[in-house]
Amino acid sequence: MSKPGRRAHRQNRIRNDFETYSNRQPARTMAVILGIPMLVCLLAAMSRPAYGLSLWILSCAFLLIFMLFSSLTISVGRQALAWRFGPGLINKEVPLSDITAARIVRTRLLDGIGIHYTRHGWLYSVSGRDAVVVTMKDGSSLALGTNDPVGLWEAITKRLPPAPSGQA
Repeated sequence: MSKPGRRAHRQNRIRNDFETYSNRQPARTMAVILGIPMLVCLLAAMSRPAYGLSLWILSCAFLLIFMLFSSLTISVGRQALAWRFGPGLINKEVPLSDITAARIVRTRLLDGIGIHYTRHGWLYSVSGRDAVVVTMKDGSSLALGTNDPVGLWEAITKRLPPAPSGQA
């Protein structure tokens, strides 16, 4: 039996066909943030029949949001960096040729989780504070939350074109 702390590294898959890197991060933080209010709504619906229907609907909304954001899967292929939340209804892809740099950062607690604009550009995250900021040719940037920042950073940077050499 392997150590529990090594589980995240086993999720990363190196493939020789289409994808060269893939990592799935479960949304543990999101489960707590949405699970507690969902449980409160369900308990209240059972104890207050007058508000039962609206509380059941609210509980279903919390469950739907959790299902959509249950995980974040990031893949680096030969041509593109791609990411998707949960079952893949919310997804995005950036050609590697549009990326100029990548760096590992630790987001602020206030940066939170989900999809929103931060000081690093658009943030896509489901749990934790580790992220990789990707800078595009047009100067924009985005941050991808991950439980394997070093692996993602290595996968992106080894596929970037070499920096132009200094001019004399």
